Amino acid sequence: MPVIISGHQPNYLPWLGYFHKMMSCDLFVILDDVLLSRAEITKKNKIKGPEGARLLSVPLKRKRAFIKDTTIYNEISWCFNHWGSLETCYARSPYWKQYKELFYPIYHNREENLANLNLRLIEVIRSILGITTPLVRSSEHPEIQGSKGDLVISLCQHFQADIYLSGNGARAYNNEQAFERSGIRLVYQDFQHPVYPQLWGDFLPNLSAVDLIFNCGPNSRDYLTKQVIL
Repeated sequence: MPVIISGHQPNYLPWLGYFHKMMSCDLFVILDDVLLSRAEITKKNKIKGPEGARLLSVPLKRKRAFIKDTTIYNEISWCFNHWGSLETCYARSPYWKQYKELFYPIYHNREENLANLNLRLIEVIRSILGITTPLVRSSEHPEIQGSKGDLVISLCQHFQADIYLSGNGARAYNNEQAFERSGIRLVYQDFQHPVYPQLWGDFLPNLSAVDLIFNCGPNSRDYLTKQVIL
Protein backbone atom coordinates (compact mmCIF):
# COMPACT_ATOMS: atom_id res chain seq x y z
CA MET A 1 0.00 0.00 0.00
CA PRO A 2 1.28 3.51 -0.81
CA VAL A 3 2.23 5.71 2.13
CA ILE A 4 0.26 8.96 2.25
CA ILE A 5 1.50 11.86 4.33
CA SER A 6 0.25 15.37 4.86
CA GLY A 7 1.09 18.28 7.09
CA HIS A 8 0.22 21.71 8.35
CA GLN A 9 1.24 24.35 10.84
CA PRO A 10 -0.11 23.79 14.38
CA ASN A 11 -3.06 26.15 14.11
CA TYR A 12 -5.21 27.43 16.97
CA LEU A 13 -8.53 25.57 17.27
CA PRO A 14 -8.33 24.45 13.61
CA TRP A 15 -11.25 24.22 11.22
CA LEU A 16 -12.76 20.96 9.97
CA GLY A 17 -10.67 20.85 6.80
CA TYR A 18 -7.55 20.52 8.97
CA PHE A 19 -8.88 17.34 10.61
CA HIS A 20 -10.25 15.99 7.33
CA LYS A 21 -6.70 16.15 5.94
CA MET A 22 -5.34 14.53 9.11
CA MET A 23 -7.76 11.60 8.93
CA SER A 24 -7.05 11.07 5.22
CA CYS A 25 -3.32 10.29 5.54
CA ASP A 26 -1.03 7.75 7.18
CA LEU A 27 1.22 10.33 8.85
CA PHE A 28 0.53 13.99 9.66
CA VAL A 29 3.51 16.31 10.04
CA ILE A 30 3.15 19.31 12.35
CA LEU A 31 5.17 22.03 10.60
CA ASP A 32 6.33 23.90 13.66
CA ASP A 33 9.79 24.98 12.46
CA VAL A 34 8.53 27.40 9.81
CA LEU A 35 8.06 31.12 10.31
CA LEU A 36 4.78 32.30 11.76
CA SER A 37 2.65 33.56 8.87
CA ARG A 38 2.41 37.31 8.45
CA ALA A 39 -1.34 36.80 8.45
CA GLU A 40 -0.90 35.06 11.81
CA ILE A 41 -3.52 32.44 11.02
CA THR A 42 -1.72 30.06 13.38
CA LYS A 43 -2.86 32.09 16.39
CA LYS A 44 -6.56 32.66 15.66
CA ASN A 45 -9.84 31.16 14.53
CA LYS A 46 -13.57 31.79 14.65
CA ILE A 47 -16.42 30.31 16.65
CA LYS A 48 -20.13 31.15 16.38
CA GLY A 49 -22.07 33.27 18.84
CA PRO A 50 -25.44 35.03 18.87
CA GLU A 51 -23.90 37.88 16.86
CA GLY A 52 -22.45 35.52 14.22
CA ALA A 53 -18.79 34.62 13.73
CA ARG A 54 -16.61 35.59 16.70
CA LEU A 55 -12.84 35.83 16.31
CA LEU A 56 -10.57 34.41 19.01
CA SER A 57 -6.95 35.55 18.74
CA VAL A 58 -4.03 34.58 21.00
CA PRO A 59 -1.77 37.59 21.80
CA LEU A 60 1.90 37.06 21.05
CA LYS A 61 5.10 38.61 22.39
CA ARG A 62 7.01 38.40 19.10
CA LYS A 63 5.31 37.84 15.77
CA ARG A 64 8.23 37.05 13.43
CA ALA A 65 9.68 33.85 14.78
CA PHE A 66 9.55 30.15 14.07
CA ILE A 67 6.25 28.78 15.30
CA LYS A 68 8.03 26.46 17.75
CA ASP A 69 9.69 29.50 19.33
CA THR A 70 6.66 31.81 19.39
CA THR A 71 5.71 32.87 22.91
CA ILE A 72 2.33 34.00 24.18
CA TYR A 73 1.76 37.40 25.76
CA ASN A 74 0.24 36.26 29.04
CA GLU A 75 0.33 39.63 30.73
CA ILE A 76 -3.30 40.04 29.68
CA SER A 77 -6.09 37.62 30.58
CA TRP A 78 -6.72 36.38 27.05
CA CYS A 79 -7.22 32.75 28.11
CA PHE A 80 -10.06 33.64 30.47
CA ASN A 81 -11.61 35.80 27.76
CA HIS A 82 -11.42 32.94 25.26
CA TRP A 83 -12.91 30.53 27.77
CA GLY A 84 -15.67 33.01 28.49
CA SER A 85 -16.41 33.28 24.77
CA LEU A 86 -16.55 29.51 24.38
CA GLU A 87 -18.92 29.27 27.32
CA THR A 88 -21.13 32.11 26.06
CA CYS A 89 -21.32 30.64 22.57
CA TYR A 90 -21.77 26.97 23.46
CA ALA A 91 -23.26 26.67 26.96
CA ARG A 92 -26.65 26.04 25.31
CA SER A 93 -25.27 23.50 22.85
CA PRO A 94 -26.17 19.81 23.38
CA TYR A 95 -22.64 18.64 24.18
CA TRP A 96 -21.01 21.54 26.03
CA LYS A 97 -21.28 19.80 29.39
CA GLN A 98 -19.92 16.55 28.00
CA TYR A 99 -16.75 18.03 26.53
CA LYS A 100 -16.01 21.27 28.34
CA GLU A 101 -13.88 19.56 31.00
CA LEU A 102 -11.47 18.39 28.30
CA PHE A 103 -10.78 21.99 27.30
CA TYR A 104 -11.02 23.64 30.73
CA PRO A 105 -7.50 22.73 31.99
CA ILE A 106 -5.88 24.07 28.82
CA TYR A 107 -7.42 27.49 29.36
CA HIS A 108 -6.76 27.54 33.09
CA ASN A 109 -3.11 26.42 33.10
CA ARG A 110 -1.07 29.18 31.55
CA GLU A 111 0.91 27.99 28.52
CA GLU A 112 3.89 30.05 27.37
CA ASN A 113 4.45 28.52 23.93
CA LEU A 114 1.99 28.90 21.04
CA ALA A 115 2.83 25.59 19.37
CA ASN A 116 2.42 23.66 22.62
CA LEU A 117 -0.92 25.36 23.33
CA ASN A 118 -2.25 24.61 19.87
CA LEU A 119 -1.08 21.00 19.94
CA ARG A 120 -2.84 20.40 23.26
CA LEU A 121 -6.07 21.64 21.71
CA ILE A 122 -5.50 19.67 18.50
CA GLU A 123 -4.99 16.48 20.51
CA VAL A 124 -8.29 16.99 22.36
CA ILE A 125 -10.23 17.69 19.16
CA ARG A 126 -8.78 14.80 17.19
CA SER A 127 -9.43 12.44 20.09
CA ILE A 128 -13.10 13.44 20.15
CA LEU A 129 -13.24 12.96 16.37
CA GLY A 130 -11.65 9.52 16.69
CA ILE A 131 -8.63 10.35 14.51
CA THR A 132 -5.68 8.06 15.24
CA THR A 133 -3.27 9.18 12.51
CA PRO A 134 0.25 9.48 14.01
CA LEU A 135 1.57 13.03 14.44
CA VAL A 136 5.21 14.11 14.28
CA ARG A 137 6.74 17.57 14.70
CA SER A 138 9.03 18.69 11.89
CA SER A 139 11.30 20.39 14.45
CA GLU A 140 12.18 16.94 15.78
CA HIS A 141 13.67 16.05 12.38
CA PRO A 142 16.28 18.73 11.57
CA GLU A 143 17.43 16.77 8.53
CA ILE A 144 14.26 17.96 6.76
CA GLN A 145 15.33 21.08 4.86
CA GLY A 146 13.93 23.71 2.50
CA SER A 147 10.95 26.00 2.34
CA LYS A 148 7.44 25.76 0.90
CA GLY A 149 7.35 23.14 -1.88
CA ASP A 150 10.98 22.07 -1.36
CA LEU A 151 10.29 21.51 2.33
CA VAL A 152 7.34 19.27 1.48
CA ILE A 153 9.42 17.19 -0.90
CA SER A 154 12.14 16.88 1.73
CA LEU A 155 9.73 15.61 4.37
CA CYS A 156 8.16 13.19 1.88
CA GLN A 157 11.59 11.76 1.11
CA HIS A 158 12.50 11.61 4.79
CA PHE A 159 9.37 9.64 5.71
CA GLN A 160 9.47 7.58 2.49
CA ALA A 161 6.08 8.78 1.33
CA ASP A 162 4.57 7.79 -1.99
CA ILE A 163 1.81 10.42 -1.94
CA TYR A 164 1.57 13.89 -0.46
CA LEU A 165 -1.92 15.19 0.33
CA SER A 166 -1.74 18.95 -0.04
CA GLY A 167 -4.12 21.72 0.90
CA ASN A 168 -5.45 23.73 -2.03
CA GLY A 169 -3.78 26.88 -0.73
CA ALA A 170 -0.40 25.38 -1.63
CA ARG A 171 -1.16 25.34 -5.35
CA ALA A 172 0.49 28.77 -5.52
CA TYR A 173 3.92 27.42 -4.63
CA ASN A 174 3.90 23.65 -5.21
CA ASN A 175 6.22 22.74 -8.09
CA GLU A 176 4.38 19.79 -9.56
CA GLN A 177 7.27 18.92 -11.87
CA ALA A 178 9.62 18.72 -8.87
CA PHE A 179 7.25 16.28 -7.15
CA GLU A 180 7.12 14.19 -10.31
CA ARG A 181 10.92 14.15 -10.64
CA SER A 182 11.13 13.02 -7.01
CA GLY A 183 8.73 10.15 -7.61
CA ILE A 184 6.12 11.60 -5.26
CA ARG A 185 2.50 11.81 -6.31
CA LEU A 186 0.93 15.15 -5.42
CA VAL A 187 -2.78 15.04 -4.57
CA TYR A 188 -4.88 18.03 -3.54
CA GLN A 189 -7.41 17.86 -0.76
CA ASP A 190 -11.02 17.43 -1.80
CA PHE A 191 -12.95 18.69 1.21
CA GLN A 192 -16.64 19.41 1.03
CA HIS A 193 -17.67 21.35 4.12
CA PRO A 194 -20.56 19.57 5.85
CA VAL A 195 -23.73 21.26 7.02
CA TYR A 196 -24.70 20.24 10.55
CA PRO A 197 -27.05 21.41 13.32
CA GLN A 198 -25.79 24.72 14.68
CA LEU A 199 -26.92 27.30 17.22
CA TRP A 200 -27.59 30.95 16.51
CA GLY A 201 -29.43 31.17 13.20
CA ASP A 202 -28.34 30.37 9.67
CA PHE A 203 -25.48 27.93 9.17
CA LEU A 204 -21.97 29.37 9.05
CA PRO A 205 -19.13 27.26 7.55
CA ASN A 206 -15.37 27.44 8.11
CA LEU A 207 -15.47 27.82 11.89
CA SER A 208 -13.28 26.03 14.41
CA ALA A 209 -13.97 22.31 14.68
CA VAL A 210 -15.19 22.88 18.25
CA ASP A 211 -18.40 24.27 16.74
CA LEU A 212 -19.19 20.84 15.28
CA ILE A 213 -18.10 19.04 18.44
CA PHE A 214 -20.23 21.02 20.88
CA ASN A 215 -23.24 20.83 18.59
CA CYS A 216 -23.01 17.21 17.42
CA GLY A 217 -20.94 15.40 20.04
CA PRO A 218 -20.20 11.71 19.38
CA ASN A 219 -21.78 12.03 15.92
CA SER A 220 -19.24 14.65 14.83
CA ARG A 221 -17.01 12.18 12.99
CA ASP A 222 -19.97 11.15 10.84
CA TYR A 223 -19.85 14.60 9.23
CA LEU A 224 -16.24 14.10 8.09
CA THR A 225 -15.65 11.73 5.18
CA LYS A 226 -12.13 10.44 4.71
CA GLN A 227 -10.67 11.26 1.32
CA VAL A 228 -10.01 8.05 -0.59
CA ILE A 229 -6.81 8.27 -2.62
CA LEU A 230 -6.28 5.51 -5.17
